[in-house]
Amino acid sequence: MSATSHASTTTTSAPAALVAAEEALLATAGVAVERGEAPGPGGARLHYLTCGEGEPLVLLHGRGGAAAEFTPILAPLAAQRRVIALDLPGWGLSDKPIFTGRTARDALRVWMDGALALLDHLGLERVDLLGHSMGGFTALGLALEHPERVRRLLLADSGGLGREIAFDVRLFFWLGPERLYPRLGRDFMARIMAQDTPGTPKRPIARDEAFEFAWQVGTQREVIPSGARAFNAWVNLFGVQLDLLDRLRTLEPPTLLLWGERDRVTPYAHALHARKFMRQARLVVFTRCGHSPFAERPADFARVVNVWLNGGNAPSRV
Repeated sequence: MSATSHASTTTTSAPAALVAAEEALLATAGVAVERGEAPGPGGARLHYLTCGEGEPLVLLHGRGGAAAEFTPILAPLAAQRRVIALDLPGWGLSDKPIFTGRTARDALRVWMDGALALLDHLGLERVDLLGHSMGGFTALGLALEHPERVRRLLLADSGGLGREIAFDVRLFFWLGPERLYPRLGRDFMARIMAQDTPGTPKRPIARDEAFEFAWQVGTQREVIPSGARAFNAWVNLFGVQLDLLDRLRTLEPPTLLLWGERDRVTPYAHALHARKFMRQARLVVFTRCGHSPFAERPADFARVVNVWLNGGNAPSRV
């Protein structure tokens, strides 16, 4: 089945090549996906995707990503609930206002305010919330500050649960993919993507719709003074500047931790340590996976999410 996409407004300012790449990727989703826009903080335009019906599940992406990167799991999740995926402020097809904050908390506030603006726009008082990496950091912050808005929390290879991060990862983020990719080309990006699955560094990366979308998203120079500058206030050459470990004992929503066993960006050890401080937490590790198990093993990832959201006991290893 091919997806169909419908923009809710005609005010998009995203580059035509990026819009086309997103549309081509969504056509592989196996479910009809609507593309919408919402007013964000300061009047900035937010871009989001929605599909399915039922209880709402909101998805938040990681650094350098966008909502459409969740395409591999949209169909199985949308078969059981309403799925809404947001391009956070400063990223993807959302507007990219210049980041004027100075601290990691300022950055977190920008991303949380964007997510809250979408919930308010859609009239969603309470949702299940899944965040990956930087999006997990954002989702965790929301669950801690606004527990009345988060029914259940799902953190996939999430930031905010520790400060250990490899130097080469810090260096890569500090140099900036948005600078490196245009200069070094698609082959370089493919090598970086292959390294996301440790143990298979020679794995060929298909030059498919997902790759083209990642290229269009990852080469936007407008991100540099916006989302990337905010991210660098949180993670930079000197390390991770903020985690939320000291607040985990107050976390109210039941939480599912989903982690790639071989993650080099947010190590599996972070999840093991953080779980000790959570009152209602379940940890699922995905073997042979790096930082993005939802993309590396989408069928297994979606199955675990659906089982847990439906009240089942998610397995500890998949």
